Amino acid sequence: MHATLSGFAALDLTGFGLALALPMLFVARVQPIWSVIDCAVDNRRGTLGKVLWILALILLWGVANWLYGAFAAANKGLLRLTRLAWAFAIGLTVAFLVIFNMNAEFRRGIEDEWHSHGGGLVVQVNPATGSHIAGPLAALECE
Repeated sequence: MHATLSGFAALDLTGFGLALALPMLFVARVQPIWSVIDCAVDNRRGTLGKVLWILALILLWGVANWLYGAFAAANKGLLRLTRLAWAFAIGLTVAFLVIFNMNAEFRRGIEDEWHSHGGGLVVQVNPATGSHIAGPLAALECE
């Protein structure tokens, strides 16, 4: 944590981050693959329906997987876990907004952190070296 986040704000951000990690791991890694497999082995769907769903699941990776998992999955476990992830994400968002609006220290810590990065997130990395990278990057000069 940075010095601008202290006390209640730092504790809350840590808690929100940890609470969001497990559902996001499920949604990002397990649920998309499970959705494609569930669709492929579903006996209730015809071939065209399977092909269209699988194309949507692959091409619209994030959105289609959440929609398929929550509303169209044949496997009850996938259906329940996706709905639980939806409820958890919505609950965490509402809780964050409530704490943000009701706690001045939390809001001030978040706003200070946001403004210290110029209103955006900055990732600092070492520049890459090598002939295959130097050519395209040579045209990009920092001012």
